[in-house]
Amino acid sequence: MLTRGPYLQLLTPHSVTVVWNTDVASACSLTIRPLDGPAATIAGDTGTVCAIAVDGLVPGGRYAYVPNADGVPLGTESVFHADDPSAPLTMLVFGDSGVPGPGQTAVRDRLLATPADVIVHTGDMIYPGGEAADFDPAFFAPYADLIRQLVLWPCLGNHDFAAENYYSFDVGNAHVVVINSNQSTAPGSAQYMFLEHDLAASSAAWKFVVFHHPIYSSGTVHGSSLTIRTNLVPLFDAYAVDMVFMGHEHNYERTLPLRADQVVAPGAGTVYVTTGGGGKNLYPFGPLSFFTAHAESVHHFVRIVVDGDSLTEEMIDVDGTVRDSTTLVKSPGSTPSTTTTSSTTTTSTSATSGGSTTTSTTRAADACGRRACDDGNRCTLDTCAPGGGCRHEPVDLAALRASIDSEFTLDACVGQPAPVLVTALLRQARGQVEQAAHATNLVRARRLLARAL
Repeated sequence: MLTRGPYLQLLTPHSVTVVWNTDVASACSLTIRPLDGPAATIAGDTGTVCAIAVDGLVPGGRYAYVPNADGVPLGTESVFHADDPSAPLTMLVFGDSGVPGPGQTAVRDRLLATPADVIVHTGDMIYPGGEAADFDPAFFAPYADLIRQLVLWPCLGNHDFAAENYYSFDVGNAHVVVINSNQSTAPGSAQYMFLEHDLAASSAAWKFVVFHHPIYSSGTVHGSSLTIRTNLVPLFDAYAVDMVFMGHEHNYERTLPLRADQVVAPGAGTVYVTTGGGGKNLYPFGPLSFFTAHAESVHHFVRIVVDGDSLTEEMIDVDGTVRDSTTLVKSPGSTPSTTTTSSTTTTSTSATSGGSTTTSTTRAADACGRRACDDGNRCTLDTCAPGGGCRHEPVDLAALRASIDSEFTLDACVGQPAPVLVTALLRQARGQVEQAAHATNLVRARRLLARAL
């Protein structure tokens, strides 16, 4: 009997890997056929976890498959299509979904109703901490019908733990790099060097980067991860990354085109998209930052459609409404030259199904924004004051360190370490040392400590 899957991995124009789990060990095999052709059966190993690689696919070809245990089919056929670099690409992006509930279900159902070629997840697939027991109820069961027909490429969030930290892949005429923002992104680190070499080596028409912690956010729960911004924005600028997708803040925010931490003309910079509305409870916004083009706290996913030299990004809610849209157009062989958006400079409030409200704001750039920490203990947080101008708010980290039970995080000063006492205790906690070393906020450190002890 199937206990997990089947699901697809490592899809290319010519190959795919199909994975599934069974309750008892059996001889694994896969029967696969073109939709208009005869079937073939590929034998695998014996066990409870089966993974069978299929080669010889035709780019864009549609195939039906069914897994077998000891020669007996496990369920009915599933259908997928191979990647086709010459065809338009539709990519769905979402994150912060890893808890069963009505929000997850509503976004999942809308994803299932949206034709696509590939899915990318911006992290926090499994709450609260990526425990093995939570994988099936939080991910494999609710998304079973999705991942049997589409490959889902994940990045690691602060609630996820795994070994495959960073990687890249090509899909359509796009190149996607996925990194682990829970670990060091400092210049010279292994992950930084991988990212730089990978971006430099890619000749794809469109370049995307995916990681969990947002580096341009007006959210009030986490805000911008400034150290990651300082480390990576120069690479995104140097290698003409078109869009960066992030999560962590449970909302949606799209920036204006940015280069060197400044708003630039359409086509001259990178657009940063925070998409963390995949199902968990939603987070509010504070005053919008200088870089914000559109911000909205609503369950949603993002659809990317790449067709030759044109890219359209849309934010779609659980009712199927496109609530934000922007288009990039490239001249052949160049960076994007034109950006248009369906959104206007408006502010509106609407009720959600849970009785709360969501605020949607789209506006032009101004001169306000978050600033980095100015010394070892304090940091200045610049936001837009009501009526215009900037509001400068000093953040006293020493005072926050004394309040371990605070539900407010320190991601606005992400360069600061976890509290000394908590860090010391965590170093004594079995199985949590590595995670604690990367804890950048009090809530995260407290939860790690509670779970470890």
